[in-house]
Amino acid sequence: MPVRIIQVGLGPWGIDWAETIIPRVPEVEAVGWVEPNPKMLQRVRSQLGARLDQCFSTLEAALSNIDADAILITANLAAHASLIALALEAGKHVLVEKPFVSTIVEATHLVDMADRYDLILMVSQNFRFFPAALTAARLVRQQALGTISTVHIEFRRFVNYAPAEEDYYALRQPLLEDLSIHHFDLMRMVLGQEPRQVYCTAWQPPGSSFREPPGAAATIIFDRGTVVTYRGNWLSAGEATPYGGEWHLECAEGEIVWTCRGDRDLTLHGDHVAIRRRGQPVVPIGLPEMPSFGRRESLASFARAVETGTVAPYASPGRDNIGSLALMQAAIASAITGCVTPVETIR
Repeated sequence: MPVRIIQVGLGPWGIDWAETIIPRVPEVEAVGWVEPNPKMLQRVRSQLGARLDQCFSTLEAALSNIDADAILITANLAAHASLIALALEAGKHVLVEKPFVSTIVEATHLVDMADRYDLILMVSQNFRFFPAALTAARLVRQQALGTISTVHIEFRRFVNYAPAEEDYYALRQPLLEDLSIHHFDLMRMVLGQEPRQVYCTAWQPPGSSFREPPGAAATIIFDRGTVVTYRGNWLSAGEATPYGGEWHLECAEGEIVWTCRGDRDLTLHGDHVAIRRRGQPVVPIGLPEMPSFGRRESLASFARAVETGTVAPYASPGRDNIGSLALMQAAIASAITGCVTPVETIR
């Protein structure tokens, strides 16, 4: 039996989930949709064949009328904490889009609540579910080129095309909060280490339509001494990278280079891994076959966790994701204050 889900939040990204992801995941069945905008509910009815009695303006109404196992939250970040709490109180498992919530206090309260009710609470960090990211993590764990010392990550895209009045340009921290959370989360997954401190600076390139800085650079020190230098820019004039960025992992005996997540998480065109031993040519590394990847595998792994009670090794349960959320918040705090920010001071 597929896991029955109610999806909450049908903005542009939520609609993409509804139309291109959920129908491709046989482990789940969408039985209800929640969105205050009636036009978006009408789109779900016309495009996906949803019935009127499956569409609601509030989660409370949906929970009162629909028998579901779990809630998928694709609403705006500001609504995450209250929606998660409501779902957990109703005895429903939860998968929530990144970022998890706005504060560490909220996150801790919610994971404690999920534990108390014996429910699955996962964050959809879908970049974890690409073969290049999983392969890079494996090579690091195996010390294929010895101990890792430094990491360099570059993310470059240009997205300043749309009219400046579009809501996207009003996002809070459009790079650090909206996208870099993926890169921060991958740092923890691939390195198998926890961040200790970060120094970050953010900027507004000339001609930017963004309300807040779309460019940032950071230096992050991890608990076993690995130093990560990170740079991302939504207004880059350079050659575009995959959304997962370009990673150079410098090890004792050479370098691991990899990228993941191309233009959309519907293909694997952006996934590549190679190693270069010191003084030797680059050698491409074969990637595992993954019929399901990205958001599809994130949702499928959540459904399997609901069925079995066991979270997959590289999934992101809420309690673990607090580490990624704290790093993101520390980077934002450092960019605002201009000071080195210890991650442990983030609350």
